[in-house]
Amino acid sequence: MTLTNTKTLSGRETKLLATLSSQGKIIFSSAEAKEVLKEETCYVKQVLYNLKTKGWLKRLERGKYLIVPLEAGLEGEWSEEPFVIASHLVKPYAISYWSALNFWQFTEQIPRTIFISSPTQSRKYSEKEILGIPFKFVVVKKEKFFGITKIWIGSHKVCITDEEKTLIDCLDHPEYCGGIVEACKGLWNGYKEGIDWSKLSDYAYRIGKKAVLKRLGYLAELLELPIPDYLSKWRDDISSSSSYEKLDPTLPKKGRYISRWKLQLNIEKYDLINWKAE
Repeated sequence: MTLTNTKTLSGRETKLLATLSSQGKIIFSSAEAKEVLKEETCYVKQVLYNLKTKGWLKRLERGKYLIVPLEAGLEGEWSEEPFVIASHLVKPYAISYWSALNFWQFTEQIPRTIFISSPTQSRKYSEKEILGIPFKFVVVKKEKFFGITKIWIGSHKVCITDEEKTLIDCLDHPEYCGGIVEACKGLWNGYKEGIDWSKLSDYAYRIGKKAVLKRLGYLAELLELPIPDYLSKWRDDISSSSSYEKLDPTLPKKGRYISRWKLQLNIEKYDLINWKAE
């Protein structure tokens, strides 16, 4: 890439970049470009192609583009914060699971993949790599899509599951947070950070899955968290359950059964909490 082909812009190209920048947009759609240029689709496509060739745009997916800022340098070595990119890939959405667990500092593990939950089922793929970053789309039922807050990433607002919903989601699907050990660690760190136990308990019931209550109760008891009233309530409410759930659904069906929480302990206690001794 040379200085000439990154700096020389046509009138249409300049108008598009200047207008989008004035609107604070760094990611935009081809439809938005057409609205700015007020041109026929074929001309808009040519402008987008030219800007991409000159290094001013990066194509995220069909019809979605990222404006490369000047600080990227001549070689375009730059990419926008992955959470901001994620916010433009599906609507509605929330940064979730392992990505949210790390954001709230409930785990020291930094997942390479960005996890996005959404009740939208129209995507043609569940995983996609953009600018070298893997994005994982998890379709959830509409009744499970709650507990979402907004955070600022630079000058952009991004939707993310709140602390309590993140923990409940990880207990619901440990496979999306690195396994039950990470969910256990998250619960411990959440306790130390002062999570709202009333909200956490409400979320556990609202998600409508007894397996979540079982895992939550067992891990909270194992970690000796000082919440006896909640433990009693959860235990009473799963006592009528006749089925046993695997503690970690990502692992084989093996290990002893514990009737107190109606779980099959397919991971050893030592492996669950040995990180506390580190």
